[in-house]
Amino acid sequence: MKKSRLKKSNEEGYWKSFTDIMAGLLLVILLILMLLLLYMAQMNTEEHEKDYDYDQQQQQDWNENNDKSSDKNHDYDQPPKDSSGGGGGGGEDDPGDSYNEGIYVDVGHGKTAVFVTVVDEETKNVIKKEGILFELYANKNASGGLCKLHTYYPTKIEYKQFQTTAEGTFFLPEKISNGWYSFHNLKAPEGYDLAENVDFEITEALDWDEPFLVKIPMSPVKGKICIQDLDAETGAKIGGQKYVVHAAEDIVTLDGTVRYKKGEKVGTIKCDEKGYGESKKLYLGKYTVTQTDCADFYALNKTPVDAELTVEKVDKTYTVKCTKTKVELKLKDNFNDLPISGAEYSITDKENLTTDETGTIVITDLEKDKKYNIELKSLPEPYRSAKKSFSFTVSADGLVNGAETSVIDHEAYIIRLTVDVRDMLFGSSSKGRQVRLTDSTGQVIDEWSSADEPHVCQGLEPGKYTVEITNIFKSSFDTEVGDRPEPYSVVKDIWTWLDTLAVAGGLIVLVLAIVIIRKILKKTKAKREEKKIRKAEQKANRLEEKNARKKRK
Repeated sequence: MKKSRLKKSNEEGYWKSFTDIMAGLLLVILLILMLLLLYMAQMNTEEHEKDYDYDQQQQQDWNENNDKSSDKNHDYDQPPKDSSGGGGGGGEDDPGDSYNEGIYVDVGHGKTAVFVTVVDEETKNVIKKEGILFELYANKNASGGLCKLHTYYPTKIEYKQFQTTAEGTFFLPEKISNGWYSFHNLKAPEGYDLAENVDFEITEALDWDEPFLVKIPMSPVKGKICIQDLDAETGAKIGGQKYVVHAAEDIVTLDGTVRYKKGEKVGTIKCDEKGYGESKKLYLGKYTVTQTDCADFYALNKTPVDAELTVEKVDKTYTVKCTKTKVELKLKDNFNDLPISGAEYSITDKENLTTDETGTIVITDLEKDKKYNIELKSLPEPYRSAKKSFSFTVSADGLVNGAETSVIDHEAYIIRLTVDVRDMLFGSSSKGRQVRLTDSTGQVIDEWSSADEPHVCQGLEPGKYTVEITNIFKSSFDTEVGDRPEPYSVVKDIWTWLDTLAVAGGLIVLVLAIVIIRKILKKTKAKREEKKIRKAEQKANRLEEKNARKKRK
């Protein structure tokens, strides 16, 4: 019985040990699982805190980089928060996982900072202009989705658009992951065309102090100055003119480059057979366009065209009125400036021309660099002319005496005699006297009644003439005229009834004056005598009084 109990006790102890071992192992496994779960939970918490710390550090690096770039005289800069574009996303409550309006770029650790500079495509100089607006797409040629980037400090802000600062640069607000991207220009500065899409690939991690550089070239806007030539009188299109274009001011683009200096020749314009011509493409600004050559028979227009190319008027057409070279011959009477019609002249290489009712001949279709002669062929009777030939020269630029239209003044004359009948005493014109002019043969040439103005006898031939005046009694005198442009003049003083009346009235006045003077003298003499008598009487009275006083004493 004892042996049996001993065997049973050993078997139970064996299984008990095995059970304890398995229970301990299970506890160890459970402990390990619990520790693993705690570790994973801790890792999630740390990762979240680390991401938040990284966002703050990224913003701090961005700000610090601006300070460093200023010290290093770099162009790097951070777009101001109020001018970096954006929209769509909002602040801290935005979950940031919407793909409806664009792509949120992975901006984890080790990604690349991007710095953008806008440059002139021709000079490669920075266009220092604020507000040049761009979008970023996650593929070549802006074919991918629109990228949205953020800043996180002090609040989360989303950006869909990015714009330059006053330095013409900007940073993307976040580092971006590897891959292809494309900048799409939304708004260009004044004077520049929209830039083409700029593609770039991120292949390495770069920090804020040495970012990935993207240069976006922009082309300055250019335009053409267009000229249309028209005949100034008929409006017909005139071809063959040439022009030279000069800068009217310093032409400067936004990159600071002086494209043309004031007064610099920048191009030429040649007009076709229809009078139309264009300059080459020029930068925006003010110019002067001056004619250098003109069509046959036309004068050079020396008045420059003030042209201006602007964003609104890139290609602008200016109309230029062209004037034919013209010489006007004006014939007039030298005495009264009245026009003389019917005079005939001959002109080199032209048919004879006759003055019209205004006394004018207009000569056109004149060849350049040529001398022309004008000869007087005939004058209407009884006109004469001392000068019968003229000449003028058309210069190489179609001008005569420096002008498009030149005037030749020609004077003709008639032999004239002016007769003025005047009052002998008063010197005024004596009106109503019958006057007659006869020639040396006694033929009456002219008769008239004298008036306030001298009478003009014209159409005379050189010779002797007699002027007869009918008055109280008839009087006459002779005069002689010759061939000269200036009128002859005679003045005849005659005795008239007015003169007689004036003399008679004068005599009467004289007699009256003498009588009055005599009366005045008599009165004056009487007063003097009376005064003397008074003085004598006063003297006698004083003497008597003196003698009386002596007697009383």
